[in-house]
Amino acid sequence: MPSQNLRHLLLVPLPAYGHIRPICALAGRLAAEPDVIVTVLIAPNWLEKARTDLKAYFPEGHEGHERIRILSMFESSARDADFLGHLGPMSTKHYPGAYETLYRGESIKCAATGKTFPAVPPPTAVILDRYGVADLRATRAISGNTVPVLTLITFNAASIVRLYGPESLGGVGDLGAKMDAEALRTGRDAAEIGDEMWERTDGKVLNVPGMPPMYDYEVFPQAIPLPPGVFRTPLLRQAHSMFLECDGAFLGTSPAYEGKGETLAALKGWFTETMHKPVYTVGPLLPPGYSSHKIESSLTSRDAEIVEFLDAKRAQFGDKSVVLITFGSIFFPMVPHHLEELVTALMQKQFPFILCHASPYVQIPDHFAAMIKASGLGLTTPWCPQRVILSHPATGWFMTHCGHGGIMESLTNGVPMICWPFDGDQPFGAEHLTQTLNVAFHLIEVRTGKGLKPLRNGRVPQGTREAMAAEIRDVFDQARGEVGEEKRKNAQRLRMELMAAWEKGGSAHAAIRDFLGTYLPAV
Repeated sequence: MPSQNLRHLLLVPLPAYGHIRPICALAGRLAAEPDVIVTVLIAPNWLEKARTDLKAYFPEGHEGHERIRILSMFESSARDADFLGHLGPMSTKHYPGAYETLYRGESIKCAATGKTFPAVPPPTAVILDRYGVADLRATRAISGNTVPVLTLITFNAASIVRLYGPESLGGVGDLGAKMDAEALRTGRDAAEIGDEMWERTDGKVLNVPGMPPMYDYEVFPQAIPLPPGVFRTPLLRQAHSMFLECDGAFLGTSPAYEGKGETLAALKGWFTETMHKPVYTVGPLLPPGYSSHKIESSLTSRDAEIVEFLDAKRAQFGDKSVVLITFGSIFFPMVPHHLEELVTALMQKQFPFILCHASPYVQIPDHFAAMIKASGLGLTTPWCPQRVILSHPATGWFMTHCGHGGIMESLTNGVPMICWPFDGDQPFGAEHLTQTLNVAFHLIEVRTGKGLKPLRNGRVPQGTREAMAAEIRDVFDQARGEVGEEKRKNAQRLRMELMAAWEKGGSAHAAIRDFLGTYLPAV
C-alpha cells in the first residue's frame, strides 16, 4: 500500500442491495486510480455480497484489493434485513462514531467480523447515498466544511429532474417545504399531507426536457406493495435536502444512454448553474469486462443450478432464447392473474424463462412453482446472479420493472427489455427505453389504478385479464420477429457505446479523473 500521496475516500450506501451495488462499483473504479484508498461502510447482512462484487474489479492478487476496505459499523442478524425498519436507522445511528474514528486517522474495527483495519489518513472526501442527508449532517458536525461531501444518484436523468428538480424543469420542487407550510397552515400531520401532495394528479402534461410528454398520472402505473408514507415522501424529502446541502454529485447514468442529451444537460444546468455544484457522470457503474461471458468462481450452489439451466436451454432452444423476469428486491406484480397469464403465455409460446421473486412482500405459491418446474421451461428463484444471467449467451430478453441498475446491466450486455414499471424512476425509464432508444417493449395492460387512464402517447389500457393475456402473447411474438430484432440491434449498438465510457478518454473515465483533479489532487 502506498505511503505517500495517499488519498482516502469514504463511501456509504443505503443498506439495500440496489444502492450498495453502484456504490461498490464506484469504489472499485476509484480504487483503480493511483494512491487512492477506499473505505466502504456496509450493513452487516450485505457485507459478503459487497466483497464478492468488488472482487470483480481486480485480478487475484492485485494490490488494488488491499486499497478497498469494506466493514460494518454494527452487528445484526438475517432477520433484521428490512432496510427501512431496521438497517437504515441502525446505519444512521452508528455512522457518526465510525466517521469520527476515520477522521481522527485511527484504526477501525469491523463490528461484524472483528477485523481491525489499520490507520490511514483521514478521508479526503465522502460519497453518500442520495438518501444519506443525516450522514452528511453528521459529517459536517465533526469536520465542518473541510471534507467535501458528494452524493451518488443512480437514476436516469429524467427521473432525477422530475422527482427532485425545480418546477421550472417539470420537477416536483421542494416537496418538504410544501408539506411543512401546509402542516403549519392546517395543523395536520406533515407526512400525511406529503402523501396527498405526491399522489395528487389532475391530468397535467409533464414536460421534462428531452422526454416524451406524459400525463402526471402516468408516473403511477402500479399499486406498490408498501405503505406510501414509508416509501415515498420521506425519501423524496431526504434526497432533495441532500442535493441542496452536498458539495457535488456523481450520476450513475451515461451520455450514451441519455440519447440526445437534452435531459442530462437540463440536470447538469440545474446543479452547476443554479446550485453551483459539480456533476460527474460515471455510468455505467459495472465491473471491467462486465459483459464478457465468464462464470464467477464465487457462485453459490443455487447460482450454479441457474447456470446449468441456462446451458441446457441454450442447447435446446439456442442463443438468446431465455427471458429473465425480475422486478428487483422490493416490487412484484400484485394482481394474481397477471403472473398466471404471464407464465401461461410463456409455456404456450415455448419461451424458456427464469422468474426471480426477491421481494419480501410476495410469496410464490408452492403449487405454482411446482407447475413451472414440471413444465421444463421455467425456473423460479428468490434470488439470482443477475449479472451472470444477463451475460449468458442463452439470455435474449429481460422483463424488468426498469430500475436503472438493471437497465444498465441489460444494455451493457446488448439485451433488449420488456418493461413492467411500478413507481419512482421506472415509468420514465420505460418511456425512454421504448420511445427514444427503441430497445424495449412497454406493457400497459398490467397497469392498475391511475395507470389505467389513457396515455399521452395515444395508447389506452383496457385493464382486463383478456387484454393483458393478448398483449403479453403479442409481445412475445414480436420479440421473436422483425420488431424484436430491430430492438436487439439497437441494444447491441448501445452496448458498444456504453462499454466505451470507461475506456481512456471515455465519458466515465474522464469524469473520474476530473473529480480526482478537483478534490483529491496529488501532492
